[in-house]
Amino acid sequence: MPEPIGPYDSLDPEPSRAPSDRDSVGVLRAILRGLFKRCPRCGARGIFEGWFHLRDRCPRCELQFQREEGGFLGAMTINYAVAAIIWIPFLIVGFATTSPNPPVLTLTLISIAIMVVVPLLFYPNSKSIWASVEYLVSESEGLEEDPEEDFPGDAP
Repeated sequence: MPEPIGPYDSLDPEPSRAPSDRDSVGVLRAILRGLFKRCPRCGARGIFEGWFHLRDRCPRCELQFQREEGGFLGAMTINYAVAAIIWIPFLIVGFATTSPNPPVLTLTLISIAIMVVVPLLFYPNSKSIWASVEYLVSESEGLEEDPEEDFPGDAP
């Protein structure tokens, strides 16, 4: 006689299995590759055509970096977060060391400079870090990539 099925039996997760692909990259390695502007899958350099333009695919392993239109909103978030992480301590130290009469104009101009220069300098790193995050998500979800598939921004 089969065991009765309880109301929560179907909610049990499937047992996890180890990645079968020997070439799978760990999370830390993929993120570090992204930080140093390398392909998250194979570690190839040259994934940027210019300072602001990430190639559609990796020159070595053909990994597609952007899976859907608007997929780099996460890169913008990373970029703003890095700028804020640099700016906020500067602002706190600036106010703390010049209190009770802080130079508001000077702090404002330096703040504007930080919030313009840091995102411009960190932009390629944020895009490649986000490409690493997308790669890790697609690997964890088992999404297959079609190397012949057109890039989402390409017109037929």
